[in-house]
Amino acid sequence: MPKIIKTTTGQADFIVKEEFANEDQAIEGKDPSSQDAEISDLKIENVKYKLKEVLKNEWSEIIKIRKKA
Repeated sequence: MPKIIKTTTGQADFIVKEEFANEDQAIEGKDPSSQDAEISDLKIENVKYKLKEVLKNEWSEIIKIRKKA
């Protein structure tokens, strides 16, 4: 069975809370001691499906072989 690639695009509103050891690290945004993310709103705008390229070629060959039989 061929593999399918599903691509979903959209927009998200989120809140990220980070805890830092000191103000300098917080300003730089580096090395948080803890981090938590919450998605408050998610809007899916588009979903696309396609065959994975390598398997797409193999699948075409299988179809050709079946048509010959």
